[in-house]
Amino acid sequence: MSPKSVFLVGGLLLGFAGIAAAHHSNAAYDLDHPKTVEGTVKTVNWTNPHITFVIEVDAKSSDKSSDKSSDKEAEKNADPAGTWVFEVSSPGVLTRSGWTKRSLQPGDHAVFRYAPLRDGNPGGFLLKVTLPSGQDLTYSLTPAEQ
Repeated sequence: MSPKSVFLVGGLLLGFAGIAAAHHSNAAYDLDHPKTVEGTVKTVNWTNPHITFVIEVDAKSSDKSSDKSSDKEAEKNADPAGTWVFEVSSPGVLTRSGWTKRSLQPGDHAVFRYAPLRDGNPGGFLLKVTLPSGQDLTYSLTPAEQ
């Protein structure tokens, strides 16, 4: 192979590696400050490259105490009601971790632990789901952790 061909192939490989790394970046998520929210599954998109769950979050009822400052604080920290979108890993990763397409279906109510979006929009990267039965749905990115 000529030096020109080697340079061209090397450049292409490095270019595609950069694209792949950018695609798999978690920069959009605040992994250092995970949160939880309770809601009902609206839609499941079990497709490659990433599964998404669309969740409907109800407004949390606040404690009706006489202390106005605690009411304001609870309102400030409450999760906004509405539609949230959670991204999770691929169908292959979840399947190897014991999930099926039927593990979480529209209409299911659960508690979702997630890394929030850095831009403040409702949603994030899903870390764990706790069903009303107490069962935790988790996953591992490496076979050694399974």
